[in-house]
Amino acid sequence: MIYKVNSLSSLSNTLLIVWVAITGFCFYALTSLELGMVTSELGTIENVMYAEHGFMENLQVFLLTLACVGFIYTVRNSKAYSRDLSQFLALLMVAFIVRELGINAISDTKVILFEGDIRLLYVVPLFGLILKILFNCKFYFKHLRIFMGTRSFQYLGLSAIFYGVISRGFEKGYFLVSNSEFWEESVEIAACLLLVAIGCRTIGPDLAHIRAKIEQ
Repeated sequence: MIYKVNSLSSLSNTLLIVWVAITGFCFYALTSLELGMVTSELGTIENVMYAEHGFMENLQVFLLTLACVGFIYTVRNSKAYSRDLSQFLALLMVAFIVRELGINAISDTKVILFEGDIRLLYVVPLFGLILKILFNCKFYFKHLRIFMGTRSFQYLGLSAIFYGVISRGFEKGYFLVSNSEFWEESVEIAACLLLVAIGCRTIGPDLAHIRAKIEQ
């Protein structure tokens, strides 16, 4: 019996090529150019290429901003569960941007629940959307196969693996490689590229496809 292996889509191939090009450029600069070293907040000496607020982290912020804009645009043209998901993803991008920028406070004044915590601006509505989605969990579980059959949610799952598993593995030193911090940031760039593809290319058509399948 001969099994047919599905090839990667043109979008997936493009994302892979872009990630390899970015990683190759950054690795060349890291190993061949005399880049400066900085001391992190934890007291470790890091190369400016992958240090906090370095080139690779700033690139992630740029990519996450593009993804966020894409999700916000989708919100304007969506309704019901499509709107909830788009809003959730847009706010999630804001959370990631704040995390990468390391912004923790606006001021020293107390704002409702947190003391000058900028995260309050997105945590409250994000938490509200999570509760709303959980309240409708039966709907999402019922149509889970339709959602996961789209490229957007496949990319979203892969991005979660990159962020939550592989990147964390490099961060914790589970992978015995040199320049583990570099590879941690490289994997996170791959996740960001996937999020850009979702927000700026696939989420709108995929949500329309999901709605058509559910309404059949």
